[in-house]
Amino acid sequence: MKKLKLEDYEIIKPYLDLANYEGYNSNFVTMMMWNHEYHIEYEIHEHYLVMLHNYKGTYFWAMPFTSKEYYKEAIEYMREYSHKHHFDFIIDCAIESFIDEIKEIYKDELIFEKTPYNDDYIYDRKMLQTLSGKKMQKRRNHYNAFIKAYPDYVYRDLDIKEDFDTILNCLNKWESNKDDLSESMTSEIFGIMYLLSSKKILNFEVGGIFINDVMEAFIIASPLKHQTIQIHVEKANKNIRGLYPAILKEMLEHHFSDELYVNREEDMGLENLRKSKQSLHPIKMIHKYKITEKQMNIQQPSDDDKKQIVDLWKMCFQDETDQSTDYYFQNLYHKENTYVLKQKNRIISVIQIVPMSFSIKNENKQSYFILGVCTHPNYQGQGMMKSLLHYVIRKYNGERIYLQAYIPEIYRPFGFYASHFHQKIKLDKNYLYQEELCIEDDTRYLKKYYDSFTKNFDEYRIRDNEYWKQLVIRSQSFEDKIVIIKNNGYMIFHENEHSIYISEFIYLHKESIHHLLNYFYLYQKDIYIECDMKANIPGEKEKIITMMCLSLEKDEINDNKFVNEIY
Repeated sequence: MKKLKLEDYEIIKPYLDLANYEGYNSNFVTMMMWNHEYHIEYEIHEHYLVMLHNYKGTYFWAMPFTSKEYYKEAIEYMREYSHKHHFDFIIDCAIESFIDEIKEIYKDELIFEKTPYNDDYIYDRKMLQTLSGKKMQKRRNHYNAFIKAYPDYVYRDLDIKEDFDTILNCLNKWESNKDDLSESMTSEIFGIMYLLSSKKILNFEVGGIFINDVMEAFIIASPLKHQTIQIHVEKANKNIRGLYPAILKEMLEHHFSDELYVNREEDMGLENLRKSKQSLHPIKMIHKYKITEKQMNIQQPSDDDKKQIVDLWKMCFQDETDQSTDYYFQNLYHKENTYVLKQKNRIISVIQIVPMSFSIKNENKQSYFILGVCTHPNYQGQGMMKSLLHYVIRKYNGERIYLQAYIPEIYRPFGFYASHFHQKIKLDKNYLYQEELCIEDDTRYLKKYYDSFTKNFDEYRIRDNEYWKQLVIRSQSFEDKIVIIKNNGYMIFHENEHSIYISEFIYLHKESIHHLLNYFYLYQKDIYIECDMKANIPGEKEKIITMMCLSLEKDEINDNKFVNEIY
């Protein structure tokens, strides 16, 4: 390997052109700006060029610089080199078009992890330059305020010899004023000064805004491929409103007239930076991936794995709250019923399968319920869940397994079929009338009424005393209301600003349906009911799959089944 130097540009340029990658990571100006941190080395072979980075002792490759037909040849060399020199094979900041080319070749050998914090933000150059249109109104207002306050400002290209000290002094002033001056900021300043000292060789432009002969902002930009301009640096006095829109607008007005797009790099996973970049309305993102070799195994988790599992659960189920997640893992999670798929030591997919008793034609049958399954969003689409589900199905071979499926098509190839259905009804409130109801506070009636209700079904879930204890606790925790109407049944519902949603509707006889719903006679909100298929309730109706089942023999499909899982 040879260390990458400024004077190597003419040597490697043909390979950069051959690869023709989108994304600012393949820009030689970027490489040189950050080379003091990444210590880039390269090798040229007959058909390709490879680059190896070393960031604080962690080695990773750039995408190979070559044409598509030599991707595999280059990757095989990179893998062999990694193994020989005893470091993990990693390609970082790989773009989507590259991934698409090699995925089919290496899908059984490599893992492709999305890295959203590395994605490039791409903007319409004209929109940022003219600040026209509704989307730019806020930014345009800031710019207009700047023009009004400083009508005599001056923008000019900066001369490296004459303005070097001015730029350095401004950087020291602006950055040293920050309370959280980080290592990355210090490194950025070093990179900026290196670029400026290399202006004669590298292709980039530098401009500054002066107010009363004092430089208050400067910008560095260079041309990328695909008619794109990369903004490497934007620095300005943050106390001057509209200065940031002004410095970018000036750069675009003075340079790169043939380019159509602006690349403003990534957000590094920083929330404030992400909001700032999104507020400028990118027209597209260049998605980035990290590629590693598969080192997967499936096992039951240890106690030390629980934090990873909780974090993954929150990431996959966005509608879960901290409260609901805490409840789940304090009361329902059991490591002995859980299986995890790990890539090295990182958990990327989880499944929990718990015992569940069903009454099927008056016979108690032990079954299993897949309580939860999730895969890290950055690894989805690569068969992780498929591998984990196949593992569990083999392990529980011959057992009756149930699951709830929001997207049934996913599970049908595994042998699951829709076994239970329910209705979702938007109630026609003309059905209601006012009546005096006897409300019961004793929660022991829940089990009594449930058992009475389910005995009329060919198949239903058997709920033990522990289930009812947990259900009451959960309902109290999440402000779900339980209403028991004596000699009629009960309802569990949640209320928000606009509607009432009944998630469990248990009635003792047909006439009880009306009595239960009359509880809501004085409510002005929309009322939605999830209930069994036999309940005759007027309103807009939708048939929904409640449960899917994997069993040795496919059961007869009928509406005389009931299961409603509230965990």
